[in-house]
Amino acid sequence: MVNRLFFLYIFFAFLYPSYAQEITATASTDTSDYLIGDYIKYSLIITMDNDVYIINPFFRDTLKNVDVISIDGPNVEESETQKTVKYLTILSLFDSAAVTIPPIRVEYRVQNDTTLKFVESNPVSFNVHRINVSVEEEIKDIKPPVRLFDYYFLIYVFIGLIVLSLLVYYFIWRKYFKGKKEIKVLTKEEKIPAYQLALKQLEQLEKEQLWQNGHIKEYHSRITEIIREYFEKQFGLPALERTTTESLLLLRKHRQGIKISDITEQFLNYADLVKFAKYIPMETVNLEMMSQAKSIVKKTTDPDQSEKMEAENVH
Repeated sequence: MVNRLFFLYIFFAFLYPSYAQEITATASTDTSDYLIGDYIKYSLIITMDNDVYIINPFFRDTLKNVDVISIDGPNVEESETQKTVKYLTILSLFDSAAVTIPPIRVEYRVQNDTTLKFVESNPVSFNVHRINVSVEEEIKDIKPPVRLFDYYFLIYVFIGLIVLSLLVYYFIWRKYFKGKKEIKVLTKEEKIPAYQLALKQLEQLEKEQLWQNGHIKEYHSRITEIIREYFEKQFGLPALERTTTESLLLLRKHRQGIKISDITEQFLNYADLVKFAKYIPMETVNLEMMSQAKSIVKKTTDPDQSEKMEAENVH
């Protein structure tokens, strides 16, 4: 009996790694020592098996102690067995301090498993300091006085007067001849309701025929960006800066968002699979994405707006 249990233990010990899903998240900076105002290159590299699908991590809450200049990514590299997702973030700090960026939480799912799991990257520490001034260096001589009234000075003054005259002329022209026209255009754009703008953008995307020409990921990125921007303007939700999970939680708390939460969850999850995973949807899925996007907009317009939309469709 003991021998049989021992052999079963050995069997499962060798069997388990073949089914274990591999995913790692590694964070780093290009160095550990910076001057105030330097650009700090912070990278996050996520390596996973091909049947692991991540949800785009949200950086800004984790990086709130530093100034975020830009975020580049995700940049995906794929092989036969693994894929790597890379993010490069440019940071800066305008005060001396010892900084530690806490771990970044990366949520993911495994193929054929709806359970949401997560891993965390390693924390990253670095120092930001002022320029060191040496008190042992000799004091340099004072520079000799500069003559102000010479030919070069008069030339500079003359050029300065010409530039100033051109600037004054430009601002007068902008105020009295161009300004009124620009104000009218901006006022007209501001009066366009959020639902009309979203439907107009969806119709334009449909005319471009991106997925029909092989640009599938770009199509899914554009269509989800239109809907997320619509949520921001219609509901006041920061959907462009949130992950799919965070956006759905905020949507379910909104009075109008409850009735579209199910269709929105399916819509965003399909898009995430295409954008961040090795998943090629069928033509019916691409068509369904457009149908779902229009349905999300039409179901969340005000009653008066809905009647107006129906009247416009009849005419």
